[in-house]
Amino acid sequence: MTMKATAQKPCSDWRSLTIYQVMVGSFQHGEGGASGYDDLWGPSDERKNGNLRGIINALDYIARIGVTAIWLTPIFDSSEADGDEKLRATGYFANDYFKIDPHFGSEDELKELISKAHDRGIYVFLDGVFGHHGGASGPSPSGFLIDSTPSLSDRGEEGGSGNVKYPESLDYFREVATYWIDRFEIDGWRFDQAYQLCQHGHNYWCEISQAVSELCDKRRKNGKEWGILGYMVGEDWSDATGISARIFRDGGLKSAFDFDGKQLVAGSMDGQGSGGLDNGWDDVIKVYSPPAERGYAPDDVLPNLFLSNHDGVRVADNFYDDGNEINLMTRFAILAGYPGPVTLYYGDEFADLSRDCDGSQPDNASRTSGHLKAADDRERRLFNYVCDAMTFRRDNPAMWRGRNEFDRYRKDDAEILVVIKTDDETGNRVAMIFSDRDAEVTLPGEDKPRRVSGYIPELIKLS
Repeated sequence: MTMKATAQKPCSDWRSLTIYQVMVGSFQHGEGGASGYDDLWGPSDERKNGNLRGIINALDYIARIGVTAIWLTPIFDSSEADGDEKLRATGYFANDYFKIDPHFGSEDELKELISKAHDRGIYVFLDGVFGHHGGASGPSPSGFLIDSTPSLSDRGEEGGSGNVKYPESLDYFREVATYWIDRFEIDGWRFDQAYQLCQHGHNYWCEISQAVSELCDKRRKNGKEWGILGYMVGEDWSDATGISARIFRDGGLKSAFDFDGKQLVAGSMDGQGSGGLDNGWDDVIKVYSPPAERGYAPDDVLPNLFLSNHDGVRVADNFYDDGNEINLMTRFAILAGYPGPVTLYYGDEFADLSRDCDGSQPDNASRTSGHLKAADDRERRLFNYVCDAMTFRRDNPAMWRGRNEFDRYRKDDAEILVVIKTDDETGNRVAMIFSDRDAEVTLPGEDKPRRVSGYIPELIKLS
């Protein structure tokens, strides 16, 4: 599948982001690129050995989905993490934060990837692990070092200990955060186990955020077109209160993954719970509520909603047994209308599964078949819906920043939720119609009813 590059810069408001998460080691292997890693989660008879060249080759496909950014899992030179090549291939145990893992590619290939993504109007984010590493001991280009003294985060024992001590390591990681923006023009970061930088009552994301913000401001003033967004999102497997008390506090990060919202709409990370929406459309209303009403603080933070990631089972695992892709369409529609940034995990657009993956943990680092084209009518139907929904989100600012008006009611046997979203800045106005049965729904200001199908939400531009 091909599409012409748009050469269009995406919206500079990070609230609008639709991020496509790519596991570099298992996404695609590009001919003529690095050899990659062979040992990854997934069917044992498949070679994954993904690399940067494979992502470059897939950029038209990624653009087709309607996303506005790519998040690459860590690409830094890594250790084997207790001898496990699978963990090394994920990149989460760095040996050198200023060197690209040669299994993935070269600096020139990363620059090519970023340039070609930018040509298609797509931001590029790297994945940073600033609270633990796999043996990094060398200095930064400026001569700063990591203090690898084990240090307990403010999250407590249940959050585990990292092997990076702050403030002793602050200068080193401040340089990491700015180095890749200024030299390679990346557009921001995802931070693994972000709570590990909250130590001894201080949130060290404050200093790193300030350094990134100052650099982006400087680049913007110098007329730079890219490397100026500076989006940073942190991972903390906690509820809104816990995240607010750690990584959001005192002016730290402004975005973190919405684990509460994911549980509401897509089920638990381990797949042992339901598929979400236990309270029907009430859960949609809740996840669309302002962050402050959901317990997030301060008022200017915005969580990032996701349906799956590399640490848990895929969202499709909750629905596959019934072959019911329409339930997945509901979840993707919810994602599209979320008031803030969202993340789509690679393979979910095809209803990929984690249950076929090898390993002792429910890690789904590898897609089960490695394909980039729908294999059957079911996959094609879901893929087309995802593309349409994410493109609709991209093209209608009311989807991610509009005022929400909710009308929930019962008509015959159908439970219906109509969400009217209005963007006061542009006048853009859209409607989202959710129904658990086939039904006829009349929107405000319209005379004729619209026919909607059960669990296939309609997204409608009104103005």
